[in-house]
Amino acid sequence: MLSCLFLSLLLAVPVQAEDLGNENPLAIDPEMKQFLEAKIEPGRTPMQRLQSLVTAIFFDPDLKFAYAPISRSASETFKNRDGNCLAFTFLFISMARHLNLDARFCEVRMPPMFTKKGEFVILNQHLKPVVFVAGEAYAIDIFPGIIPIGLNGQIVSDKRGFAHFFSNKGVDELGKGNYGLADGYFDKALEMDASTTGVWLNLGTARFRSGKLDEAERYYRKALELNPKNPAAMSNLASLCEMTGKLKEALRLKKKIRQFREKNPYYHFSLGLEAYLQGQYDAALAHYKRAARLNSTDHTFYFEIARMYARLGKKSQTMANLKLAEKYASDPGNKLMYAQKLEILKSMN
Repeated sequence: MLSCLFLSLLLAVPVQAEDLGNENPLAIDPEMKQFLEAKIEPGRTPMQRLQSLVTAIFFDPDLKFAYAPISRSASETFKNRDGNCLAFTFLFISMARHLNLDARFCEVRMPPMFTKKGEFVILNQHLKPVVFVAGEAYAIDIFPGIIPIGLNGQIVSDKRGFAHFFSNKGVDELGKGNYGLADGYFDKALEMDASTTGVWLNLGTARFRSGKLDEAERYYRKALELNPKNPAAMSNLASLCEMTGKLKEALRLKKKIRQFREKNPYYHFSLGLEAYLQGQYDAALAHYKRAARLNSTDHTFYFEIARMYARLGKKSQTMANLKLAEKYASDPGNKLMYAQKLEILKSMN
């Protein structure tokens, strides 16, 4: 979702949602079916089919899915052999359902992560597939592996998944400067699920970019109505209020944003990541520690603290925080990873 405003205005001819056709991003094509028939042996149990599908997607030389920062439908992802987390999710669910597996969309709760796409700043969200086998839910992420699902996600409908797809396509078109087409995709996303906060945020920024400030404000307020603690919606609305002379509300929102950030462990986590990417390990460590003080049960924080201590050559602190990461990890996959790292450290002189 978009998280900032821009001062230059550009008029765009909107593309109507119906003009985009009836694109089904989950549609499976004959080539995909042929691939599955060749790679997945008939008569296998649901878990065997699931494991074989993961192997086929990530490791089979005829596919070998790789990450790329672009949203694609299932068939487009298969054709190109790459895509982002949304593209992977649509590819996996499409193929899993063809194998008669109960595959669904899962919205993942994760720290707020910001990236740039052209002149736009985007607040990323994460979507992944979940497969139910014999009453158990298994999450499959963009990096290979099958793990029991933890409490960091929410199963959502196909329409919600489609809303994310069309919203992401709209963001891609915004980055290319195709504002009318972006509008069409956002409208299509709202047709799918009008309760998706990110779509209203994206629409607000698109309307702002077209000079329709009243509409932009209305959409930002709608996003806040759906999620009153959304930092991007607060920031966008504050900037718009400042620009349109609503200074008291702008100040109130900015104060609320500061308070929210100070109390939000994931804000400090994102600052830590930024410092880490710049090679500022002491600063990153301080931010990660702040995040852990605000939320003492998130294993991710302790793992990042351990990584920083490892960078700083402090073995005992590294091991102590890996133990905490293992303690608070909710799924066996992460617990095993932390345990293995601890064993490696123990074996080192």
